[in-house]
Amino acid sequence: MPDSSATRHDCVVVGAGPAGLAASAALTALDVDHVVLDRGQAGQTWRSQRWDSFRLNTPGWMSQLLHPSHEQEYLDRSQVWAALDSLAASVGDLRTRTDVVGLEPDAGGDGFRLDTSQGPLRARSVVVATGDQNVPRLPAMSAQLPHSLVQVHTSHYRCADALPDGPVLVVGTGQSGCQIAADLLAAGREVVVSTSSVGRVPTPYRGRESLYWLVACGFYDQATAQVDPVVRAMPIPLLAPAGRPLGLPTLARRGAQLVGRPTALVDGRRLEVDDSAAANVAAGEAFAARLRTIADEFIVRTGVDAPAPDADPDSEPVTLAPVASVDLRRLGAVVWCTGFGGDFRWLPEPVSTRGAAPVLDGVAASVAGLYAVGLRWLTRRRSSILHGFPVDAAEVADRVKAHLG
Repeated sequence: MPDSSATRHDCVVVGAGPAGLAASAALTALDVDHVVLDRGQAGQTWRSQRWDSFRLNTPGWMSQLLHPSHEQEYLDRSQVWAALDSLAASVGDLRTRTDVVGLEPDAGGDGFRLDTSQGPLRARSVVVATGDQNVPRLPAMSAQLPHSLVQVHTSHYRCADALPDGPVLVVGTGQSGCQIAADLLAAGREVVVSTSSVGRVPTPYRGRESLYWLVACGFYDQATAQVDPVVRAMPIPLLAPAGRPLGLPTLARRGAQLVGRPTALVDGRRLEVDDSAAANVAAGEAFAARLRTIADEFIVRTGVDAPAPDADPDSEPVTLAPVASVDLRRLGAVVWCTGFGGDFRWLPEPVSTRGAAPVLDGVAASVAGLYAVGLRWLTRRRSSILHGFPVDAAEVADRVKAHLG
């Protein structure tokens, strides 16, 4: 029997980050009755897992969802918070500190029952907007390091002064790893960077931010089905905030020691690393070269007036000294920039098997009435960034409206 005590809505949006707030705005535009839930505050992940010097790596014209009046500005952490507060204020029914712990088809046969920390809800449709980049991932090796060595994950790094004195080992060179390494170097810290293979977006290029060329040529509008699955599985390319160049060569020139990936702990004192550092640098530069070619071809094809290709300081070669291990006794701290996952344990099988990311066909799950927004490659390349949330949110709202009939 259905739980008659549970409040029933046409739609429940789970997650009040930018994607969930975009979904709410799209549902409101179609006059769909809905409620938005979040485990903490609106934008909880953005409030709790960003360092002090954090800035968006996309300019305002790509982040219209947050701040439509500042097209060239790269918002800092506090500005993002203020923008999220403004978006949240427009939600008619926003319930914070409400954790969804379970979802199952309603016994009445029309929609779903959601079990939450504040009691049950019933909904004819549900939008999953919890994101897949908010649960810290730590390698098993982290538990083997000496207990006396301070270790923090990206999610808990705030600033250089909060770490003990001494060199800092940064593990991982994706978006957060490179930015945190740069933050430490700017504070005068000695930094050892354990590198990974991540593409790099060169910027600026030919008189514009590289993002301008990529958006103009349709790079971010590529449909998921048109992109090789191998490419879709690659890490998100490195893009520096405020339109400045940032990559492994730049970090090396600023004084960071680049080493390979950690492979083993020896005698509890030395962290062995492989010899992949040079290959990781080369992979980042090869990706940058491909993006420059894409921009060049677009300029030629459309006849856009653009200056000749300019020098890319990050493409200048650097000499790396061979390093086989890192002496942990010298370090003050380790910052694990090893990525995030999502928590989808509340979703039923077969939508999410053992809590993995949901299986979707575009924005829709195999279960009628269940949709998602804000995840990578839902419909196109930009699905998981601020630039893409409103587009997918509009499609989700249309589908919810049609489902409700």
